[in-house]
Amino acid sequence: MKVLLTPHQTKFVGQKMKGGGYLSQDEVIREALRVYELVEQEDNDPQLEAALRHSLRSPLKKYQRGHFAALVTTSRRALAA
Repeated sequence: MKVLLTPHQTKFVGQKMKGGGYLSQDEVIREALRVYELVEQEDNDPQLEAALRHSLRSPLKKYQRGHFAALVTTSRRALAA
């Protein structure tokens, strides 16, 4: 597989290698993909998605501060149960 990076991305990869911990560009890219995969897994919350979709269908209400934080908390509690 061949991947073309932007100049900014190429510079970033070079900085990561100079900072130590990575011996090759491949290692930097693999680590970035591992992190991306973890982020995707964390973002895949069916209950949160269902709550957000339900909210979108509910009657229009004035937004209250902390509303979405409460949805996240409720979804996480339901997942933990």
